Amino acid sequence: MKRSPNPIKIIVCNIGSSSFKFQLLDMPAEQQLARGYTERVGSDDAIITYWVGDRQVLQTRAAVPSHREAVEHALNFLTDPKTGLLENLDAIDGIGFKTIQAGDKNGSVLLDDAVLQAMEDYRDLAPAHNPPYLTAIYMFREMLPKTPLVGVFEPGFHLDMPLYARVYGTPYDWIEKYGVKKYGYHGASHRFVTAETVRVLGLPADDHRVITCHLGGSSSLCAYKNGKSIDTSMGFTPQSGVIQGTRIGDMDPFVLPYIMAKKGITLEQALAECSKNAGLKGLSGISADMREIKEAIARGDERAKLARDKFIYDIKRYIGEYLVLLEGVDAVTLTGGIGENNADLRQEVLSALKFLGLELDDEANAAHAQVITTPGSKIRALVLKTDEEIVVARETVRVMTGS
Repeated sequence: MKRSPNPIKIIVCNIGSSSFKFQLLDMPAEQQLARGYTERVGSDDAIITYWVGDRQVLQTRAAVPSHREAVEHALNFLTDPKTGLLENLDAIDGIGFKTIQAGDKNGSVLLDDAVLQAMEDYRDLAPAHNPPYLTAIYMFREMLPKTPLVGVFEPGFHLDMPLYARVYGTPYDWIEKYGVKKYGYHGASHRFVTAETVRVLGLPADDHRVITCHLGGSSSLCAYKNGKSIDTSMGFTPQSGVIQGTRIGDMDPFVLPYIMAKKGITLEQALAECSKNAGLKGLSGISADMREIKEAIARGDERAKLARDKFIYDIKRYIGEYLVLLEGVDAVTLTGGIGENNADLRQEVLSALKFLGLELDDEANAAHAQVITTPGSKIRALVLKTDEEIVVARETVRVMTGS
């Protein structure tokens, strides 16, 4: 890959409740210079792994009490003379964050005081992500006060959804005063995969209909028409939509007071069960991991089969809904850990579209090929590896340069 004549060095940060991932990229050439991953942040036995290019240069265990130490460790690595990556911190032109929630401040934006306050205000919607992101952002502001910091918020990709698709049937003051509406998530993944689908298939930029399925520990679907997201399965929070690894998915809200009374638990306890002990894990009683569920099914475990059947049913349900909203579909694309690696699940989902002319190529599907339908198929099906970090890098450069 050619280097840009005027390279811009961007760090992309992806922060979870107990993890810190980063990439150092040379933009706009999109060359990855280095990357790293710290697992078990908050423990005395965190796992730190770094790469320069494609070469792993470090794997160690160390005490990483908080995300602050994880960030410091990464910056020390990037500026270490032995790596030859950055002469000093001033060599970083910008930092992009795959941020989650800031209410009406969502989009790809500079992380100024107003946006950070919105992230503080919406902590409750993203309790596992907003607090560690805020910690890292404040630290970068302190260490690099002149470096642009950009938030690429997950709901930003869905901002073009029509208002009638974004609102619930709540009292209007819930919407107007308190921001209760569908935000949608997995924006970076859906942005990358929809664009790649249009590119790979050579679809017209102003005339295409695509359904993307991001399927993994966290799952959502998106209906994409002529360059815009028109609907998505996740809503006000990432809890709604299809069942996920440990999340309950769509549910009548009046289940909550009922189960609180029956079990004698608080609202906080009930919500914790919905997000930590539900979904594939809750139904199977075994695991949130589809690989372990498949192993249990092979042993004849009926609850494991129920969990998988429900997951597939939910995916089909949303695809069916989006077929009508899109008034047809050119392609269905699957990504994420489950979407990319589970050929039999793809076959069960896509077989529901056979009546509309989708012809699955069994050999291509088994080989996890990029296009898994026959050349004559009326609807194409693709398997693509998502790249959320490159989306964040592109959006960071766009915001920085005003392009």
